[in-house]
Amino acid sequence: MPKQNVMDRSGHTPHAWDKADTVKVAEAEARFKDLTGRGFIAFTPGEGGGPGTLLRSFDPDVEETTFSPPLQGG
Repeated sequence: MPKQNVMDRSGHTPHAWDKADTVKVAEAEARFKDLTGRGFIAFTPGEGGGPGTLLRSFDPDVEETTFSPPLQGG
């Protein structure tokens, strides 16, 4: 079951969905577009702790996507 992990100040919020549920897939795609549009970085973790892969577009077949908030200077 695919999932998206959204990192924020409170930790992370997981969102999982069934690929057969077109409404949930559309919600996941909208979440992807919203978060990346606000500067979040989307990536999928690497296998065995290796480097992850940057995601520039939504792919419903990716099993795990993590969204990291944009860095802010101080």
